[in-house]
Amino acid sequence: MARLSGGIQSPSKLLILLMFTLLLPCAQASILGNGSSVPPSPMFPGGTLVASASGTIIAPTFSAGYVQWVYSDPLNTWCAGCLDFVYQFTNNGPDVNERYSMTSFQGFLLDVGTMPFGVHDPTLIDRSGLGPVVGFNFPALDEILPGTTTVQLVIETNARTVTPGFVSAQDGTAGSGIAWAPSTVVPEPSSLMLLGGGLLALGGYLRKRS
Repeated sequence: MARLSGGIQSPSKLLILLMFTLLLPCAQASILGNGSSVPPSPMFPGGTLVASASGTIIAPTFSAGYVQWVYSDPLNTWCAGCLDFVYQFTNNGPDVNERYSMTSFQGFLLDVGTMPFGVHDPTLIDRSGLGPVVGFNFPALDEILPGTTTVQLVIETNARTVTPGFVSAQDGTAGSGIAWAPSTVVPEPSSLMLLGGGLLALGGYLRKRS
């Protein structure tokens, strides 16, 4: 009986371990909804580079250089091949930087964080009420000092295409530059098939009732 019990418990333990492994990425995620803020999570962007941008942001009290990469990521949180938007800023001074923001992400699912994680992370990452603006915040005692480059600031989305957007660096003053943003979500073929099947079923049901 002990062996039989052990045989029953072993698959149960394996099942629990499997569930824990599958749920672990969700537990580590920083899903960012409209009007909310979250601490960053470790992120691992990558895949095929589909777009990039760079430039210099000029504000009255500082300037900041930025680089952006957009990847079609097979391991994206939302779907294989969906886009990761990755940013890195360098504060050229003379003032400190306390916030970097990006737009427009309205209408998209977002998972946010940094790479590498734990080096000099933002305190919080927030999103505006309707969802277009995402901000990485480095408040007092966490500012980005002149001559300092941030870790990579990562936004994983459910987008598959890009459109022109903006980035901004802020302290007491602010400036902006041009970068890439997610474009309108195109339904996947499987989703379209499900929608079409549902409409056909509904049509058949209505015909029977009539």
